[in-house]
Amino acid sequence: MNLGENIRKIRIEKDKKQQEIYDAIGVNQSTYSKIENNKYKMDIETLRNIANVLEVDVSKLIGEDKIEIKHTNNDNSSGGSGIVVTNNYSEELINSLKEQITLYCKINLKLEEENKFLKERLKN
Repeated sequence: MNLGENIRKIRIEKDKKQQEIYDAIGVNQSTYSKIENNKYKMDIETLRNIANVLEVDVSKLIGEDKIEIKHTNNDNSSGGSGIVVTNNYSEELINSLKEQITLYCKINLKLEEENKFLKERLKN
């Protein structure tokens, strides 16, 4: 089973309508249809949002497939670098997620520094 089929299967098992999912994750019907038909390369945030709405772990959605997860400019996602992970709870998946966490930590640090700077400017 591929990612889209896994999402559809779990959605049906959870007795959720497509609209319930695409409204919750902030994409339109067309995009969500592409997700379930495995014709959309989603970013990791979208995958995480779908997992949250379906109340399952991301690893359950991924299954055993080789999945390409990219940060793209599709719909509401933001730009960034793409990653390809091979599942089966592999080291590649773990390492890719660690890289994402590292990236987000660096971004967060820069934002905290900018916030501190702006607060200082406001005081003066």
